[in-house]
Parts: sequence; C-alpha cells; structure tokens
Amino acid sequence: MNKRGFTLIEVVLAMTVLALVTAICYAAFHLGIRAIERGEVAVVGAQRLRVATDVIIRQIKSAVPYAARNRDEDVYPFFFGGATWVTFVTATGLEGGGGLARVSYQVTDDPPRLVVTESAFFTPDQLGRDPVDKRGDRKAVLLENFRDLRFEYMLSDGIDTEWRSDWNSHDEESLPAAVRILVDGIPGLETDRWGQEIPIMATLYGDNGSELGDDEEEVASGGGEDEESDKDTDVDKDTDAPDKDTDD
Repeated sequence: MNKRGFTLIEVVLAMTVLALVTAICYAAFHLGIRAIERGEVAVVGAQRLRVATDVIIRQIKSAVPYAARNRDEDVYPFFFGGATWVTFVTATGLEGGGGLARVSYQVTDDPPRLVVTESAFFTPDQLGRDPVDKRGDRKAVLLENFRDLRFEYMLSDGIDTEWRSDWNSHDEESLPAAVRILVDGIPGLETDRWGQEIPIMATLYGDNGSELGDDEEEVASGGGEDEESDKDTDVDKDTDAPDKDTDD
C-alpha cells in the first residue's frame, strides 16, 4: 500500500495563503490600534483646549483698567501684550477664590507651551515700575502639544476696528476692545488653525469704558487717602455744630 504526502507545490501554496491571511489580520489590527490612538489624542487635545480656553476667556473678559504709575508719575491702565505674551490685571484670579490678580500668559519653546503666571500681590508702583515681562512664582502649563500660538489685540473707535500684534496701554491709555488667540497644529482637531475672539467686558460698561476715571487716578497717585481724611474732617465739623447749639 503506497502512502503519498504533500507535494512541494502544495506546501508552498499553503504557506503563501497563510502568510497572506496573517498579513491581512496584522494590517487590520494595526489600523484599529492607530484609530484608537488618534481618537484618544483628539479627545485629550480637545479637552485640554477647552479647559485652557475657559480659563483664558474668563480672565480676559474680566480684565480691569487697574491704575499703574511709572517713574515719571504717569498713570495709565495696566495692560501690555505682544505676539507671544500678554499681562494684565483680572477680577477673576485662579487662586484664593478669585479676586484681583496680575496674570501673565507666555508662550515658551522646546516644546511649545502656554504658561500662565498669577500674582495676587501688587501695587500701582510695582505694576508701573517693574519690568513688563517680570514673572511671579506661581506658574502652570495651561496648554501644550501645539505648533504655534499668537495673541492679537483689537483697537476700536466705535466705527472702525484694527487688529494689532502688540498693545501698550501707556501709549493707548486704554485696554483693547478684544483679544484674539490663534493656535496652530493642535493634534486631533479637524482644522489646522483654531481661533477665538474674546471681548473685554470693561470696555462695555461705564462712561469711561476701559479708561481710568478720576478716582482711579487719585488712588494711583496717592491722593485717595488725603481725600478720605478731608471727608472725615468735614464730618467732625458737622457733628460739632449741634452740640454747640444744644449748650446755648
């Protein structure tokens, strides 16, 4: 009785089919893993961007024209910015349950990151006489994994608007009407560039808008205490008059 085995051609064909099936399965598995990773990156990137923009929008909207005073005794609202940084005083500080705080946003390189710095201790003299780019001690990375980030500032006269790459409140004597943030290269987003225009609410209220009023200028120049003392003196004089009449 003759026993026949597989021929060489049959073995080669079987191994070829097995290799093709294995390659197809591996490719499908690899594509699935890549899709899951891209989905996770997109979710994390979107969540990180949402958290960062929530903080930035809230603080920029609540920017206040806090009086600063330079060495020449000029009084002006504290707000300075460039293409990759901005510093101002906000009414919604992150620490201590809110309140006034000096905030600085700075884009760093290698790797690109947006760093926020906050200081709750400042005076008009410190704001106006310290270097504009001076940073405090409390820092946190607010956004990362992007290619480029830029700030722009709106100058508006009520009719025409102009976007600028920098802002100097000493020269402009006011806050910008709005701040625009442009971010390029965030992984997972459908568009390569993401942008947000943030109006400053201080420019929408009051007669002075984003400019300093007389009371704020007096506080920065040190005249507020004298005025209060004069008021106290007047009150004392008024309260003395009835006593004299009673004695008579």
